[in-house]
Amino acid sequence: MAAYKESEGLATPPTSATATAAAVRVGNGHRMSVQRSPLRAGRVAERIVDEIVAYIEDNGLEPGAKLPPERVFIEQLGVSRSSLREALRIVSTIGIIDVLHGDGMYVAAAPGSTATPTAIFDATEQNALRNLVETRFGVELAAVTAATQRASDEDLLGLQRFLDEQERQLAVDPNFTWEPLGFELLVVELSSNGWLYEIELMLRDAWLSLSTGLRTSVGRHTEWLAEHRAIVASMRSRNVTQAQRLVMAHLSLERFEDDLASVKSSPRTKPRRPTKGSS
Repeated sequence: MAAYKESEGLATPPTSATATAAAVRVGNGHRMSVQRSPLRAGRVAERIVDEIVAYIEDNGLEPGAKLPPERVFIEQLGVSRSSLREALRIVSTIGIIDVLHGDGMYVAAAPGSTATPTAIFDATEQNALRNLVETRFGVELAAVTAATQRASDEDLLGLQRFLDEQERQLAVDPNFTWEPLGFELLVVELSSNGWLYEIELMLRDAWLSLSTGLRTSVGRHTEWLAEHRAIVASMRSRNVTQAQRLVMAHLSLERFEDDLASVKSSPRTKPRRPTKGSS
């Protein structure tokens, strides 16, 4: 299990320039591999998820096997209790472990037999799209509500500037596309709810895991930008109800399904704006 220290939400590589490895016995005869090599930058919770999954796989743990207590993972990984618990929530959500309060943590299923954060939707595109939009409803309605109430005026001005830059890019290059759910991730970040942010990241990854056809824009960037502007205007006026209504209108399942149908019905037609982008 790779050791690293938590600093400002990033995985900080050990100071040693030499990559070494050690194995620590953690109980029940299991060994935790401690890698002393630099790690790529990334969110701490995501890293811990990878380490927990690796620990289960490396030790060949079967469903029902008990995992070490939280303090062992905290000590060996050098992370905070809050980051570990965020990772445990994710691993529990995707069905790999069961957390029994007052008893401990148990393997629920082999990692390869469960959904992953980037494959939590049905295999078919229609079901995937429906699940994606419905889940976005819950996350983004909660996020816009909290952000409208909590974000500072300067934060919301920054959101406005973000849209201004997108509009400028579209004016310069009609084929300009933005990162998927970039605007939505900023709104969720302003909600100051770490759980919502982690779920939105999973949704972004799920969108990227869908087929190229489903992820192909049909030229709605200008339309999406106008809707984003209306949402921000409501947020800046602190009109929670209006912001919620605009988010609901923006997340139109019917519109997404129409776009999907148009892509499928014209397989040989070159799309106006091929992209990995999303509203």
